Amino acid sequence: MAEDRLDKIFDVLVENDVIDKERISPLIKENLKFELRPYQIEVFARFNYYLNEYKKRRKPTQLLFHMATGSGKTLVMAGTILELYKLGYRNFIFFVNTDTIIQKTKENFLNQKSSKYLFYSTINIDGKNVEVKEVQNFESINEDDINILFSTIQGLHTRLNNPQENSITFDDFVDRKVVLISDEAHHINTLTKTKLAGSELEINRSWETTVARIFDANAENVMMEFTATLELSHPAVAAKYNSKLLFDYPLAQYRADGYSKEVRTNQIDFEVIDRALVSIIISQYKKKIFSANGLLIKPVVMMKSNTTAESAINELNFIDAVKKLNSEKLKVLRSLNNEAIRKAFTYFDALGLSENNLIDELKDDFSEDKIISVNSKNDNDEKQIIINSLEDVDNEYRVVFAVDKLNEGWDVLNLFDIVRLYDTRDAKAGKPGKTTIQEAQLIGRGARYYPFTTDEVQERYKRKFDNDIENELRICETLHYHCSHNPRYIQELNNALREIGIIPKEMVEVDLVLKNDFKETSFYKSGFIMLNKRVENNPNQLFEYHEPHIKKNHSYSLKTSVSQETIIFDEEKIKYLQPVDRKLQNYQLKTWDTTLLKKALNAFPFYYFANLRRFFPSIKSVDDFITDKKYLGEVTVTVSGLVDDVQKLSLHNQFQIAKSVVGDIANEINIKFGDYIGTKVFHREPIRKYFTDKKLSFALNEGDAETGKATMRPGIADKFYVNLSAKDWYVYNENYGSSEEKFLIKFLDAEIDSLQEKFKEVYLLRNERFFKLYRFSDGKAMEPDYVLFMTDKETEENLIYQLFIEPKGEHLLQKDSWKEDFLKEIENEAKVELFQNETFRLIGMPFYNESLGKTDFKDKLQILYS
Repeated sequence: MAEDRLDKIFDVLVENDVIDKERISPLIKENLKFELRPYQIEVFARFNYYLNEYKKRRKPTQLLFHMATGSGKTLVMAGTILELYKLGYRNFIFFVNTDTIIQKTKENFLNQKSSKYLFYSTINIDGKNVEVKEVQNFESINEDDINILFSTIQGLHTRLNNPQENSITFDDFVDRKVVLISDEAHHINTLTKTKLAGSELEINRSWETTVARIFDANAENVMMEFTATLELSHPAVAAKYNSKLLFDYPLAQYRADGYSKEVRTNQIDFEVIDRALVSIIISQYKKKIFSANGLLIKPVVMMKSNTTAESAINELNFIDAVKKLNSEKLKVLRSLNNEAIRKAFTYFDALGLSENNLIDELKDDFSEDKIISVNSKNDNDEKQIIINSLEDVDNEYRVVFAVDKLNEGWDVLNLFDIVRLYDTRDAKAGKPGKTTIQEAQLIGRGARYYPFTTDEVQERYKRKFDNDIENELRICETLHYHCSHNPRYIQELNNALREIGIIPKEMVEVDLVLKNDFKETSFYKSGFIMLNKRVENNPNQLFEYHEPHIKKNHSYSLKTSVSQETIIFDEEKIKYLQPVDRKLQNYQLKTWDTTLLKKALNAFPFYYFANLRRFFPSIKSVDDFITDKKYLGEVTVTVSGLVDDVQKLSLHNQFQIAKSVVGDIANEINIKFGDYIGTKVFHREPIRKYFTDKKLSFALNEGDAETGKATMRPGIADKFYVNLSAKDWYVYNENYGSSEEKFLIKFLDAEIDSLQEKFKEVYLLRNERFFKLYRFSDGKAMEPDYVLFMTDKETEENLIYQLFIEPKGEHLLQKDSWKEDFLKEIENEAKVELFQNETFRLIGMPFYNESLGKTDFKDKLQILYS
């Protein structure tokens, strides 16, 4: 049943903090090159818990990761390989249904020169340098390496059942544990979902049987399946993965969390090649917006045809159209009643870009030598590498012509436009046909977000302008799908896009406007908000820097080599077995040979002197680090083992103990010591600089039913309604927040008279991504939903209270508890810059929740005005 599904069980473990979803294993942090997103960190936390602590772990172990297209499944694969290596696994089989994906994955795992190589140049696990090697079998391998056999599923079946010299055989799995990694795993559900017959049934049975035979060969084997397409609505699929689905992160959630591009259709009733010309003008517009913001990003256009023959003709026609592009044609395109084209030409005009210069740019950027076609079955590996590295600075291709060869395994981030070079439909009975569904899936793959920032505090991998949709960079977060103006087709496409989750079912755009009366107040014109900053946790840049604390007490258990033989069912003998006599003895590391200790330190890149100085800037040398009592000088290890072994520690044992201790110290520092901190000093910023009018975009009925809907709309429930237009303390024209936000406003409306008896200039401002606060410990950002300003009437100085307020739904109280903890820290630890005749008191309020958190919030507020 659904409630017993493995991922749901683990959801509860995460919510109850049994699994720390924010803890990054040092193994992952030190060896994976790319920044991890929060959901990827959670995947690793779940994986570690399942392997090491989950009492109901099944063996052999089979786990499924359902993760949206673009969510970084291959990076998760790389991390799980590292974790499994640490548990003693050395042999891995990566299999998938197409050779294209194999070539792409080899670039990720093997080619250190590739921009998409996932590891740092040196992989270090427990003080040992490790290499990733491609192998053809598991005989004569290096047991210190990560050995990966890459194969299509069909090829793996053929090689195992028709063995050749130096090829893998079933004998490779005798007494050897392996890890099976299945990418695009939905393909192995064909037999699960469908009643096949004849040769098709036999083929599917044969390779599924091959996989099962490998998997079942050893109880310690592990099989990890990865897919972006999991039909949990299919009863057979749901039953199959009930106990195996470890993490469920579908495309709809991925998009809602802000990790995809926004998708827009650009409908133009034009000839297909003219439609293509429109796309390159918009692509050039995006390129110039990127460039104007200091970003060297090259947008790519995909020209999608229905058949390979049509694609070849379209490619020739496009090349010819670009060569013949002239001022007259440009005027025709400029005259189109099309918002994207209008914005593009308006921007070109503002730059002073003449028609002739624009034509020259387009002819150069979209010339024949910057076009690539991937339609041939004979396309070589080099071409596959080119289309999977379109983001690289030295890759100049701007246009890709394709039919369906890029339907899977195309990990391109800078695809910003797709052009449908045909006008046919294949819907039946109002339902999207196979072609339309494939087009929707292609759009989903193209909607991978291109990570960028324009300032140091933006989240690199997320959309930044959902709540600022008039920002010029909004178009650089948008994938345009150019097609004909056919309302029936657009309806079918939108239905398919909603089905896969890449667009919401209903969107609304609203204007959040500051009241004119508020804009005229002295508070708005000359008032301030106090904010902190995120800064690098760098001793060279911080006035107050605290070196990491080194744990001083450790333990180590020596192997005793004692063995005993018992009869399994002889309970009397088992009862009277003599326990091993173990001795405990404490040692100080600094008393051991310095050369030995340095050798143990050198096993970990963390202790390379340049890196060590980053954390401990006051050390003068490695010798100083070993002997100084602030560092290793007072580190004690309690050694347990046989009496003689403990009292007369061999040099080998001393080295293993020292290596274990310094490894633990490095791991602990890596986990707790972040790259950033939030300053405890808060500085002032002008209110008018941060709080402005804004156009907002909401996906309706995703989560909270009130989000995106106005408080003063007709028919709203009385429990939410407040006539905000008559409330001077509420500075915006409307409230489009969640139900908890509307409950908060209703509550404050009831308290306002009491507040205004003690305070003047009482104003509540909605924070629509206008500002962030940064947690002191690690610089993690939060955006309080509201800030309430109140000026004390009774004090001689101008005492201004600034309250950070966060309404919170019941389902988020535990998940976001770190935010409430940080808000409490602000009141106790924040230091405010002093200004003449003004004193600020910063207060972080308890979460407001109508059912569970109202009392604490009210008590805190009443203390201020009582």
